[in-house]
Amino acid sequence: MKGTEMADVRKVKQAIANIYDRRKAAIYALALRYAAMAINEFRERQGAGEFWNNQSTQALKRMFTKGFIDGDAVGFLMAHGVEYGPYLELANNAQNQSILPIMSKYAPMFIAAVKKLY
Repeated sequence: MKGTEMADVRKVKQAIANIYDRRKAAIYALALRYAAMAINEFRERQGAGEFWNNQSTQALKRMFTKGFIDGDAVGFLMAHGVEYGPYLELANNAQNQSILPIMSKYAPMFIAAVKKLY
């Protein structure tokens, strides 16, 4: 290859990398958006005592969502900030679970939004 052809190849490679980086940033922004929507809905619903009895309100206050980038993986999660969180989710045949109903709503919406980018 000639020098100008090599320069053109480098420009194309850089343009592809830039597109990838911008899409990754856009997906992360979507993850943050859906994480915020999920925790807001959880707080609204659990504030009314929908999932379990708020005896100390610690589980309600310490539930969290988080957007993340881990290598090529980009997404969001929802988790308890209290040690007994798994008990709340799994006790009594999971009748009081809160994470699954919330994430079952927002995960497909997030995936659909990501697909629109591609």
